[in-house]
Amino acid sequence: MTEGQVIVLGRHGHDLLVLDGVLHPDTGVTPARLLDLLRRAADPQSVFGDGARVKGTYAGAYLSAGPRGTRLLAFNDHLGVSDLYAWIDGPDRAVRHFAVGNDFAALLGRVPATARLLDERAADAFRVLGATVNGRTFARGVRRMPPGALLAFGDGAVRRGRSWRYRFDPAARDFDEAVHHCWELIERAGRRIEAHTGPAGPALLGISGGHDSRVTGAACAAAGTKMTGYFFGERDSSAARAAEEVARVLGVPLEFPGRNREMPRYFDESVRHQPLADLEWCKYLPGRDGLVAGSGALLSGRLGDHLFSDKGHQPEEGPQGDRGIAEDLFRELAKEPAGPSAAEAVVADITAELSELGGSGVQRRRGFNFQSMSTTVKQGGLFHTFGRTPHFSVFEDVDVFESALDLPNAWRVGNRFYDTLLERKRPALAPCRIAVPATNEHKPIEHWLRGNTEFARHAEQLFDRSEDLGSDGRGGTAGQAVDAILAGRATRNEIHQYFRRATIRAYERTHG
Repeated sequence: MTEGQVIVLGRHGHDLLVLDGVLHPDTGVTPARLLDLLRRAADPQSVFGDGARVKGTYAGAYLSAGPRGTRLLAFNDHLGVSDLYAWIDGPDRAVRHFAVGNDFAALLGRVPATARLLDERAADAFRVLGATVNGRTFARGVRRMPPGALLAFGDGAVRRGRSWRYRFDPAARDFDEAVHHCWELIERAGRRIEAHTGPAGPALLGISGGHDSRVTGAACAAAGTKMTGYFFGERDSSAARAAEEVARVLGVPLEFPGRNREMPRYFDESVRHQPLADLEWCKYLPGRDGLVAGSGALLSGRLGDHLFSDKGHQPEEGPQGDRGIAEDLFRELAKEPAGPSAAEAVVADITAELSELGGSGVQRRRGFNFQSMSTTVKQGGLFHTFGRTPHFSVFEDVDVFESALDLPNAWRVGNRFYDTLLERKRPALAPCRIAVPATNEHKPIEHWLRGNTEFARHAEQLFDRSEDLGSDGRGGTAGQAVDAILAGRATRNEIHQYFRRATIRAYERTHG
């Protein structure tokens, strides 16, 4: 479990439950109740079989010792918001050793050195897609489990199960009724968040000026949550002005940490705790640590765009077979060229993940984007300051999530459903009142890295200046790439390419 965050929530005789995270109290399944259900079940996996029973965001393990021997069940929440990693030595029916946990770095400290070696297929995928796929991590022997994973160890074997699967199965629904129903669930999610954050003091709400943070802020305000807002980025941008208007409507103060050039200070911690998070994502951290010190939790609109926005829309035409969809996704998502062998390996892994997801072509596309490309999967650790601060979003609530998956695909086009949700339920926050910023101009990473001596120092630790980075398939040395970034000559895409390579190299230096 997360170092320093292990919570032993229940013990009965030789049975032990360890849970890191929260269970929603309104469901009636408290940690004590969960332990009791696990103890009484003939098969502990069955406790999680009904998705309505154990709701929250968590990862955990249940250890039991009895006449049938010692057994362990490891699990995570429905949406995979909480990570679960596993190293399993041997085939499923003949497991010699195993280790499970939700802290990647802590787990790596307990597995053989060979299991920590860089997985080259994962590295190829990360260079091309900015993500690893099919459960791969940078560690050759460690896999990231899918959402709602169940791993039952006993009698020298492991049984794999799932308590939840991504199901995009739109039903014929009345638009107005769907708007009302989704908002009711969003408000209930806000009340669930308040039940967890209320006693801990004011929560820190990230306000970008977009749809997602508006909805989370409105739901939590309705639940009575005390909040302080903060804006990441440049204060003189149109996005900052939109965020100020959103904060004014919500009635919360808005902070501008404004220390974005300090992002290199977080590189080492990011790699240690969340090595699949591109180091570039450290740009979201500077200044926030000082604000978090006086806050009980972090709030954001994470996952909202996947559920309701135009970004969540997927085409219904095109290939329907796993391989055809995989090739289509590779062409669509590739951020730079890949050699034939690397491209084939990545497409093969995407194909395998699509096969496991099943369902319609649109479901497999959306499920893949959720499990492997969504920021929930890639940068989860950065949202909750590497496990030190609880993080909540109304869109992480499984009831909100599943209700949104029932919406017809076409309703996402042009943000139709999202806009209507705000127009009818919180009109003062609707885009027709406060325009949603359309550009990324408030995140000028090329400006933050120009002449940045801490960035230069970190680059020297990672690469020899003469090392060929193969950037964008054209070649180029590390020295040339870093000099261009420091001089302000590098494009944003070239900066992204450098950071993908730097993330892989930082993993090798830290863990490999």
